[in-house]
Amino acid sequence: MTNTNSYFEINDNVNFIRIDIIGLNFPDAELDWDKNSLNSMISVKVGAFSGKFKADLMTSDFEIFKRELKIVYSELNRGATFEGIESQVTIHIKGDGIGHLNAKCWLMDYAGTGNELKCEFDFDQTQLPKLIDQLENITSEYPTTGELKTS
Repeated sequence: MTNTNSYFEINDNVNFIRIDIIGLNFPDAELDWDKNSLNSMISVKVGAFSGKFKADLMTSDFEIFKRELKIVYSELNRGATFEGIESQVTIHIKGDGIGHLNAKCWLMDYAGTGNELKCEFDFDQTQLPKLIDQLENITSEYPTTGELKTS
């Protein structure tokens, strides 16, 4: 069952990409890599395309993205990147310096060998506080543990 508080979504009121956290893949793991592995559901709708697929992501991916988005919010000409394992989910956000943001997304339904969807849409800086809060919920519920690097 998906925890409705553990997700983030980027949208332009028509198109969207959403990542829901289902839970830890290995809650009793001993290795740091396994302790931080998350089972996630990716949902996307862009233009005439829509779909859902599961992906394994890392807690550190969300922490790094949250930190980078905070910088984008204060310096609107910067960028932030969310990149999952084996680039199965990559979202690059770039600001134009005056509040307009562009999200370029690369999605692969199966890591390494899957079908690919490349898409892009625009949104604005007013969505960043909500997005950062959503990422804060994820990183609070699923903090990076052990010696996994988040810098």
